[in-house]
Amino acid sequence: MKKRSLSVLLLVCLAAATSAQGLHYGIKADLNMFKLDGAGIKSNYTLGGRLGVYAEYDFSKRWGLQPELLFSQVAPKRGDDFGAKYISTGNDNANKSIKLSYITLPLLLRYNVNKLITINAGPQYSYLFYANENLLTYNRNAFKRSDVGVAAGATLNFDILHVYARYVLGLTNVNDIDDRYQWKTRQIQIGLGVNIK
Repeated sequence: MKKRSLSVLLLVCLAAATSAQGLHYGIKADLNMFKLDGAGIKSNYTLGGRLGVYAEYDFSKRWGLQPELLFSQVAPKRGDDFGAKYISTGNDNANKSIKLSYITLPLLLRYNVNKLITINAGPQYSYLFYANENLLTYNRNAFKRSDVGVAAGATLNFDILHVYARYVLGLTNVNDIDDRYQWKTRQIQIGLGVNIK
């Protein structure tokens, strides 16, 4: 339900922005430092990447919206205590390397401090469409498909080039094994955006 509501809201915002004179859009790429907090997972940042598109629409001098559509890959690592923590369902021979691929939809509010600096904040929805992990037996999934979070950061605007940094706090428990332990995502992103229009 959350996924549908956020998708509809994003489409409405994109449709409204498309008809506007002040619309700008472009492509972006960033380094994504990702970690999972929770039992049995190593709680340290691992480096991944994101690539996608964005749109910007300012409905006043100060305020605007910035929807994005991004593809990201991350690689958290399981902890040495994973098998002990989940002895009834865990796979003791599981690889320590995990690769997760997400489609991510941030819907950010923009506040233009001046022509150089923009503050961004808003909700983010991520859908896990591919997971390369064998943490559980019988081909069961260890991670939930949906992850809802809150993103906040700042952008430096240089004509058509944007440099930004952002922090994303995951709110969803992405552990799909059981309810004993919670896994939540944390992300730090540093990247570049280029306006096409």
